[in-house]
Amino acid sequence: MSNEQAAAQLSEYDFIVVIDASGSMSTEDMPGGRSRWAYMQETAASFARDLGKLDSDGIDVVTFGGSNVVTYEGVTADKVNEIFAARSPRGGTPLTEALQAAFKLAGKSDKKDFILVFTDGVPDDKASAAQAIVTQSQLQETDDALTILFVQVGRDASATAYLRELDDALVGAKFDIVDAKTMDEAEQFPTTTDLIVAAIND
Repeated sequence: MSNEQAAAQLSEYDFIVVIDASGSMSTEDMPGGRSRWAYMQETAASFARDLGKLDSDGIDVVTFGGSNVVTYEGVTADKVNEIFAARSPRGGTPLTEALQAAFKLAGKSDKKDFILVFTDGVPDDKASAAQAIVTQSQLQETDDALTILFVQVGRDASATAYLRELDDALVGAKFDIVDAKTMDEAEQFPTTTDLIVAAIND
């Protein structure tokens, strides 16, 4: 697929970025001795810049940690940096509630939806997070109406296993709407566009 074809495909999508702000994101195990939170900020801002070229009205962002799930609409790359500066990692990992907030943002236009989730660990309730995705898939009329890409931050083996389960072994889903990558795998793609097209077409 050419760059022009990929850009044309992604122009059909609205983008929602979901950011894990749980306490474990403060773990300093990323390159250069940085925390997962600091490392992810660079990646998320870069994604926002790239996605902003494809989605002229800005992307939407959901942050989640502890009991705090916050939604931002029409976000630019500069705003992503403000979001990171305004909070620090704390609390548990309420992925179910974060996904439900993202699903509420989806469908606001005639475009398809792409949800990019940055997370580093196993959620507070693994079963309910999986069920939220199953329920969403059952509401869809087509496979590509909504796609979720999980990008794992850090190297927690239990998180890798859980995200692989969502990707490959989700029971009861009408469509396979999940793709999962480690940060290392995601960074093998030459551009954000290539990563997202691969997730949609996987």
